[in-house]
Amino acid sequence: MASEITYAEVKFKNESKSSGTYSDSATAPKVKPTPHLSKSGRPSLLFTSLMALFLLLAITFLAAFIFYFQKYSQLFEEKKAVNLTHKVITHKELTCKKDYPPTSVWSCCPKDWKPFSSHCYYISTDAASWSKSEEKCSRMGAHLMVIHSQEEQDFITKILDPKAAYYIGLLDPSHRQWRWVDQTPYNESATFWHRGEPSSGNEQCVIINHRDSGWGWNDALCSGEQKLVCQMKKIYL
Repeated sequence: MASEITYAEVKFKNESKSSGTYSDSATAPKVKPTPHLSKSGRPSLLFTSLMALFLLLAITFLAAFIFYFQKYSQLFEEKKAVNLTHKVITHKELTCKKDYPPTSVWSCCPKDWKPFSSHCYYISTDAASWSKSEEKCSRMGAHLMVIHSQEEQDFITKILDPKAAYYIGLLDPSHRQWRWVDQTPYNESATFWHRGEPSSGNEQCVIINHRDSGWGWNDALCSGEQKLVCQMKKIYL
């Protein structure tokens, strides 16, 4: 009898525990899982700042590269062209001057040639026809002088003899179509003709000479014998 009571009590407790567990399970509120937000899709402030800085540096570098490339590309192209010429024509003695920084290039002219801007000039006292004059310049790796600015005109006239006339590299192949020997364009707005010149269709070459009004250009017969001025690009070392 006592064992049955003990069993009943034990059984009752077990049922009560089971029932309580079910009740708690049935009435417990459901907890929704909180989604985990990943920050991988959102660039951080530091990352954005670094990207902006990198972009700014890239733009600065590109601008600097373009500037220096444009500034010195022509210089080195001239150096290449002139040096190719002087593989055949070698001047025994050069007078050189170091260009201003940031370059470390030496610009040179042959001895007895006058430097101005990016060219060298040679004044010959020998008289010859226009074609012979151009041939003489060509043997030295040069051509008859080409003038494109007032500064260049003033430079050369300061060292010429006002009592002489000098051939320059301008000629008229036909119908007053003036042409420079180095194939650069003839610009009428940068010419220095004497008043009334050019004056004759038969005079197809050009000299530079001095009159009462000053230095200027004059058309002349190509067969006439005049002094000459040669011009060549500087030699870069």
